Amino acid sequence: MFSTFDLKEISKELSEIERMRIDKIYQLGNELRIKFFGRGREDLVIKPPLAVFVTSYPKPAPKNPTWFAMLLRKHLKAMWLFKIEQYDFDRILTLSFGFYEENEPKVKFVLIVEMFRDGNIILANDQNVIVGIQSREYMKDRTLAPKSVYAFPEKKKSFDITTSELIELSKGNEIVRELATQLNIGGLYAEEVCLLSGVEKSKKDISEEEAQRIKEALSKLQDLKKDPMIIKKSGEVKDIVPYDLISYSTPEFEKIRYDSFSKALDEVYGKAESEEILKEELSSHQKKIQKFERMLKSQKDLYESYLEEQELYKKMGDLAYERYAIIEESMKVIEQAKKSYSMEEIKEKLKDNKLIKGIDFKTGVITFNFDIELPIEFKLNVNENANSFYERSKKMKRKIDGARIAMENTEKKIAELKKEEVEFEVEAPKIIEKKVREWYERFRWFISSEGNIVLGGRDSSSNEVIVKKYMEDSDIYFHADAYGAPHVVVKEGSKAGETTLNEAAVFAVSFSSLWKDGYGGGDAYWVKPDQVTKEAPSGEYLKKGAFSIKGKRNYIKSVPIKLTIGITQDGKIMCGPDAPVQKNTVKNIKIMPGKHKKESFAKRISKILETDDIDGIVQALPPGGCEVRGE
Repeated sequence: MFSTFDLKEISKELSEIERMRIDKIYQLGNELRIKFFGRGREDLVIKPPLAVFVTSYPKPAPKNPTWFAMLLRKHLKAMWLFKIEQYDFDRILTLSFGFYEENEPKVKFVLIVEMFRDGNIILANDQNVIVGIQSREYMKDRTLAPKSVYAFPEKKKSFDITTSELIELSKGNEIVRELATQLNIGGLYAEEVCLLSGVEKSKKDISEEEAQRIKEALSKLQDLKKDPMIIKKSGEVKDIVPYDLISYSTPEFEKIRYDSFSKALDEVYGKAESEEILKEELSSHQKKIQKFERMLKSQKDLYESYLEEQELYKKMGDLAYERYAIIEESMKVIEQAKKSYSMEEIKEKLKDNKLIKGIDFKTGVITFNFDIELPIEFKLNVNENANSFYERSKKMKRKIDGARIAMENTEKKIAELKKEEVEFEVEAPKIIEKKVREWYERFRWFISSEGNIVLGGRDSSSNEVIVKKYMEDSDIYFHADAYGAPHVVVKEGSKAGETTLNEAAVFAVSFSSLWKDGYGGGDAYWVKPDQVTKEAPSGEYLKKGAFSIKGKRNYIKSVPIKLTIGITQDGKIMCGPDAPVQKNTVKNIKIMPGKHKKESFAKRISKILETDDIDGIVQALPPGGCEVRGE
């Protein structure tokens, strides 16, 4: 169970996901997962009363979302996380969500996570009225239910407790128990205080001197240096703590340290639980494979029987023609005998006949005994009997073809399932990899058909940086002949061919205001780096991100506005002219100015590109609405 100190440290670490936006919310049992985007991707796990942490280990979302997850999605969709903090050094975490209004954060909802007792998650509005709650509670002093005002639990004694108060607490009571409950620090940290102070934890009626030592120990506890670790005993996880505690200083305990408390928690509650899920999924997957393998065996048995029947009917047809005369003569003799003898008498006379095995007057079938048994119908002549066998053989051929297709489909399904089975890494679940960003990815960029890096600014600050820091003498500077256009730099542009220069022109024009205004094309120009200056023409002022051009400009006229966005082999999102992006990406799609907002369009594109990096797509798209080209 999470302590106040655990929550103190994790709330500091989780401040890193502030100013990110909600993408998805889903619930697995008592575990809530919130996916954020805005500076990459982060998955927050809320698992009351056990832990809260950022995970690197994905879990499959449930096919049918819970009512609580649906309620949270409805109210928190696309909102910004403004603040995440511990409430008043209690086992309560608050997450404030909202939108920006006139560039100022406006909180709309607060998600309150209670990490005591069985744990609870409450969604309250900006008036502190409960909108939704995971588990309703009705107590003497608090009512936790929709439409009621959320009231925080009664405040416990604080760390500035006096020695007199400590002495009073211990009257007739074990000091460790009173510290744990009255100061709300839990059993582990109450024992740690006793160890730090040298006061026996079961001591009652402590002295003034002991009270003073406890007070000093409480101060030391507050100042403990963060040192996250997993504590193991006999190979089993005993605890996950943010500090190196005296309580776990004996040799029986193994300490495994981590860079952050969140990573330590993720190792146990993220990775370990993912392993269990993978084991269950693998078992279920193997059962599915076994089911299809049993099906395939039945199909093969049926297929073999069809082959045998097809061959048998064909052989019967051939045999009917081979023994045509004998069969026809025998049938005539029997028909003639029926005029003089009864059916039983005829059967008796044929008993010792080696040619005829039997005769059934009810069904009208006489069975001949050749190499195989050959049933011949009286009502049909020999030709008609032979054709009947051939027709049955043809029907078997159709069944064989159907059975073969069914077997091929089942074999294909088994192959697919076995291929998927390889992806189950039970020993080490797949971690969400944090992609290493290249220096140029902070800007708009693409790799030209000839291999040049082409950079474009995102705003006034990055425009300034591109020119001042990254433009070199061997580069070429591009700009669209329009307002609201980025500075574009072609690295090693002085050595680039006409293809790269034309592609850079398309890039410069397409990322200008011309895209947002819905134009189909525009003009661009290029100059050498020494022609780009911060010196404003006489009587003018250059604002941040703006530069002046000296000398002749080399124009490229009527440049088309069209882009392609794609994903590279190593997962980078690239957006630029058609040819180089198609050359350098594994999946891509052509785009043009349109009516769809970037955020919704990015989600649509992410499915086509088969990537979860929606934030990367948003950053790569040009300013303004978009549409898929060709639709």
